[in-house]
Amino acid sequence: MMNKGYVKLLIIGKNPKLFVKRFLINKIKFDKYKQINHSQIVLRVSYKDYLFLKEKKSIYEIRVVKYYGLIKYINFLNNNFSFIISFTISIMFLVLISRMCFGIEVIHNDTKIRNLVKANLDSYGIKKFKFIPKFSKRKQIIDKIISNNKEKIEWLEIEKLGSKLIIKVTERKINVKQEKIENRHIVAKKSGIIKKIEASSGVIMKKKNDYVTKGDIIVSGDIIKDDTVKGQVAATGRVYAETWYNVKIEYPLYYKEIKYLDEMKNNYIIKFLGRSFSLKKNYTDSYLEKRKILVKDKIFPFEISMEKQRKTKVNKQVLSTQEAIKKAEETAEKKVRSFLDIDEYIISKKTLNFTSNNSKIKVDVFFKVYENITDYKQTDSSLLNTPANEE
Repeated sequence: MMNKGYVKLLIIGKNPKLFVKRFLINKIKFDKYKQINHSQIVLRVSYKDYLFLKEKKSIYEIRVVKYYGLIKYINFLNNNFSFIISFTISIMFLVLISRMCFGIEVIHNDTKIRNLVKANLDSYGIKKFKFIPKFSKRKQIIDKIISNNKEKIEWLEIEKLGSKLIIKVTERKINVKQEKIENRHIVAKKSGIIKKIEASSGVIMKKKNDYVTKGDIIVSGDIIKDDTVKGQVAATGRVYAETWYNVKIEYPLYYKEIKYLDEMKNNYIIKFLGRSFSLKKNYTDSYLEKRKILVKDKIFPFEISMEKQRKTKVNKQVLSTQEAIKKAEETAEKKVRSFLDIDEYIISKKTLNFTSNNSKIKVDVFFKVYENITDYKQTDSSLLNTPANEE
């Protein structure tokens, strides 16, 4: 019979040395003998002899301290059989799930291109709830899609992100001849005081600090010689002027500010049957920086997601009239800046008037703005070779 290994035993009783003498009588071999105290000894025997001793009735208590050899692993498997089976099934399930596609995202601005790519992927079996092909197979599919859509697709990439496929596509651009610009004037888009004129073609009709209204010609496309329109060009350039805005803002006197702190943490959220459970305690006040779904089943109501939470601090206070006016001015300024380009800016601002009640304040803020007022108007070809004053 194969020796399955050894066990270290703890013998507990009134006189454990007598128990050892019985071993000798039964010709049982032992080693690593050690007396703990007058009532306890430790020794090692073969697993076969341990089973023999276990069947004998005795006043002594026999405890297994440690297993050695093959029996160690057999005993581990017996004691953890359910866990091992569950763990193995879970790993197999995860491997299976990891190979399955639960989402396809095509990254491109054009809906037609996105639909074209999705239709091609679908024809090659790449779709939701289907197994994701291996990298080499995906490469073959990419080559076929590009080959079949040479006029529309320049480049394609299929990136596997967990159980989701990210499709990056570059549209093939056909060079279109640049359209010829028609002859035109540069005119004022709105009223203002001219601050700067940049012109590379055309005749400048206005100068700095001139006041213009909407539609006034600033750079003419008419080429005039001897008071006669001899030719016409496309006026090119930019005109900047001081313009004006009157912004009306309502602001609450009860002020609430959310301050975003540096402290952050990742929390895992489990949603099951309409209820949510978090593995960590959420902040009292927090802002959701990012959320990523890790596991989601559309049929079974179960979802696991990871949330990146930033701790926040909420400050509440009642504003004085002057504090509310200042906040209203800042809000008005943000509103104006939101529609200004990088080369435009606010020259000055002034609060004209305000009214207040118990809950809010109404403020009128006047702004002077340095703004691009360039607009265009087509020239009149019928004026060619006619006196300019007839225009």
